[in-house]
Amino acid sequence: MVKNKLKRSFKARHLMMMSVGGVIGAGYFLGAGGAIELAGPAVLIDYFVGGVIALLVTMLLAEMVVAIPVSGSFQVYARMAFNPLMGFLTGLTYWLAFLIGPASEAIAAGTFLHLWFPTIAIWKFCFLIATAMMIINMISAHFFGEIEFWLSLIKIIALLGFIILGLLALGVPMHHDLKPFTVSQFAPHGLNGIISAALLVIFAYGGVESLGTAAEESLNVEKDIPKVIKGITLRIIILYLVSTAVLIMILPWQQAGLSSSPFVDAITLLGGKKYGLVLGNIMNFVVLIAALSCIDAGIYVTSRMFLSLAREGYFPKFFTYIHPHRKTPVYSVALSSSVLYLGALMSLYSSNAYAWLASLSGFGFLFSWLMIILSQPIIRKSIVSDKTDVLKWKAPFYPYTYYLALLLILAIFIGLFFSPEGRKILLAGLLWFVLIGIYYYVKRKG
Repeated sequence: MVKNKLKRSFKARHLMMMSVGGVIGAGYFLGAGGAIELAGPAVLIDYFVGGVIALLVTMLLAEMVVAIPVSGSFQVYARMAFNPLMGFLTGLTYWLAFLIGPASEAIAAGTFLHLWFPTIAIWKFCFLIATAMMIINMISAHFFGEIEFWLSLIKIIALLGFIILGLLALGVPMHHDLKPFTVSQFAPHGLNGIISAALLVIFAYGGVESLGTAAEESLNVEKDIPKVIKGITLRIIILYLVSTAVLIMILPWQQAGLSSSPFVDAITLLGGKKYGLVLGNIMNFVVLIAALSCIDAGIYVTSRMFLSLAREGYFPKFFTYIHPHRKTPVYSVALSSSVLYLGALMSLYSSNAYAWLASLSGFGFLFSWLMIILSQPIIRKSIVSDKTDVLKWKAPFYPYTYYLALLLILAIFIGLFFSPEGRKILLAGLLWFVLIGIYYYVKRKG
């Protein structure tokens, strides 16, 4: 059993940057354009509400992680709180959701590189990127942490630079062509637009819960996990709100969309004819780094979730193998990485096929958040009985934290029924549950 233990290699800075890597990616740098197109400047409401939900969910998760630090995180907690089937559904659904995201990031990265090297096909870039990310994650958890630290740092510096440059430009007379929105334009599509953009924004926050899977490899779980969860979620909320506010003050919201990154368009506008091309290329490079960072974090998270499921007997035992020197689950990493190669194949298909997979990914994150919320009070009750001081760390303002998180997440699920795209997500999720439910019962009988 000792040979199958993961090495505790992560410090607070690794955990913090790993969570940033799993959240701030092309889903924000590109997806913000789609959200702004739907809601207009009122998208700020979506980013605020989405941030509140993310903060509440991660605080509830932190309490469980500190009390029971295991690889697999909320998949294990769902099994403990309910039954093995719910644990299996949670783990495999989150595994798939986190895999689809990085696969799309591989396509985004390949597409960007294709702009620089047009003679090389996008699928070849996707293949090379998937291979490189697999090797990085196989070397060691510490090496992964260092790589993710620097990749995530680049994204944060770029967003801060964009904010500073944008705020300075708004006060410079030469930028007379900048046309910030007026109060009357704040919600051009009304409440319907705000609700429609909510799903894109929630998807942009997907991944804040990923550091829970690193609990077994954290050097100081009791101190680092709560510190990182509170710190990183608040920082992401602030970055999203401020950078989006600056964005819609620079770039007319009518020009935003999913055809290009609104940040690239805005920074190009700021640079003008003299510096626009250079600044645009720099921001495009940041988007590439963002994509690589999300792929890197995605492989780490999904390999640990799959390792946990294999430990519980749902998959072949060799997936529980931990390399004796590198202390990484090499076979689980290989399997999780192999799914990324689908990104190369996806680049050959229509955008409709990709949109369908993205919808399933969004549903997976929403379902995982719901299971975190539902598991927390049951786990707390089983640990503390009537002695709350047994908990090493407590979710602030409990039980109001729990009730508000549950109310908001259920409101999102209800909102899906009133949107054609939302109904597709629910249908895709239902189909997925049926398939893995069948696998679960076949596996049990076998």
